[in-house]
Amino acid sequence: MVGETNGPTVAIETLGCKVNQFETSYLLEMLQQAGYRPVSFRERADVYIIHSCAVTAKAGSQTRQLLRRARRANPEARIVAAGCYAQLDGNRIAREGLATHVLGNPAKFDLLEWLGRPGSFEQPCVALTPDPRSITEFEVLPVSAMHTGRTRAVLKIQDGCNSFCSYCVVPHVRGNSRSLPSTLVLAQLQGLIKAGYREVVLTGIHLGKWGKDLSPAQSLPHLLESIAAGGPRPLRLRLSSIEPEEFDSRLLEVVSSAPWICPHFHIPLQSGDPLILARMGRPYSPQYYGELVARLHASIPGVAIGADVLTGFPGESEKQFENTLEFIEKLPLSYLHVFPFSPRPGAAAAEFPDQVQGDELKRRAAALQALGRRKRRAFRENLIGQCFDVLVEGKVGPNLWEGLSSNYVRVFFDPGKDFCPGKPVMVRVNGFRGEDLRATVIARQL
Repeated sequence: MVGETNGPTVAIETLGCKVNQFETSYLLEMLQQAGYRPVSFRERADVYIIHSCAVTAKAGSQTRQLLRRARRANPEARIVAAGCYAQLDGNRIAREGLATHVLGNPAKFDLLEWLGRPGSFEQPCVALTPDPRSITEFEVLPVSAMHTGRTRAVLKIQDGCNSFCSYCVVPHVRGNSRSLPSTLVLAQLQGLIKAGYREVVLTGIHLGKWGKDLSPAQSLPHLLESIAAGGPRPLRLRLSSIEPEEFDSRLLEVVSSAPWICPHFHIPLQSGDPLILARMGRPYSPQYYGELVARLHASIPGVAIGADVLTGFPGESEKQFENTLEFIEKLPLSYLHVFPFSPRPGAAAAEFPDQVQGDELKRRAAALQALGRRKRRAFRENLIGQCFDVLVEGKVGPNLWEGLSSNYVRVFFDPGKDFCPGKPVMVRVNGFRGEDLRATVIARQL
């Protein structure tokens, strides 16, 4: 991060995905270069920015709550609603007087320009692109450091989505799928390595579509091979969420033969019932998903696989819900992200009949969350007694540090003495600390 100044203060709260996290780092770096001084969102600031998410109704509600909290903290501040929810429902934000500036996804990258324009709660400055799908160029965002200050860096290499799943508004707020050219991916990756990051997460809205829009067209496996051949690479490279149908045999071959690619994959499932998947607009079957998970487990020792599951989709019967529970029960998944269905403005499923609501929706979500906790515990139990590297993240108590394994497990350990975060250490897992693991350091590495 750029050094602090005595200029106006700015606080940013980020909701949603890793793409938003990367973009927040860009916004903060830009603001600091312009003389702003970052402070915690809990502090009084001159400017508050809520970098929003639109995937669920809950995310929209959280955005509005944060906007109100910012106004209470400093009624004289400029308060900015930015990003996906602002793009989706910015007129509501303006109508309800929740922000002085409302910036959709394209406009937020011109944040400094918009902050220079007048805006009030009564007459907010609103910048919403009528059709984000008209944007065809990838917005190159140079970032030298992550705003979180963690040892892992996130690198956005893809944006947008062309899939139009019936429950989702992401294509409407993020636009068409578009990719960062491979030469720029390699250049930004090298910059993050030089900045000291030992792990980099490649992320995108639809990561598996990377390169399809380039000329000539490329693919994610091709990019990974270019990283392997292109000079220094990070100690670890992690991939964010990849759709099942894009995890083809070539990608499987590349990730299973490269020990520097983390054995951790997030592969959305959404439903274990074939009819519900079809109504969602998902282009695969439960059988295909199950076979993919089996191939990954057979090819990569210790692999961790997580899944998104959407429950209460309109028309989902009790039997179809049970089909999903039974299907997941049989899969060697490591964790679940469970989302109760919520109608999103502009998504086709918002108008579907037989909406599952109230206590029944909560019951189904709770059952899946309980199953996810059992899967998580079982995966960690299998790691007890094993030795593996963790990347040290920081100190959490007297003689207690925490780190993250390559297969995405949080581990707590006593390294014997203090040292800088970001270093890998070899540990032996000897039990649990709550729901996470406790380990003993057996070797230090440079």
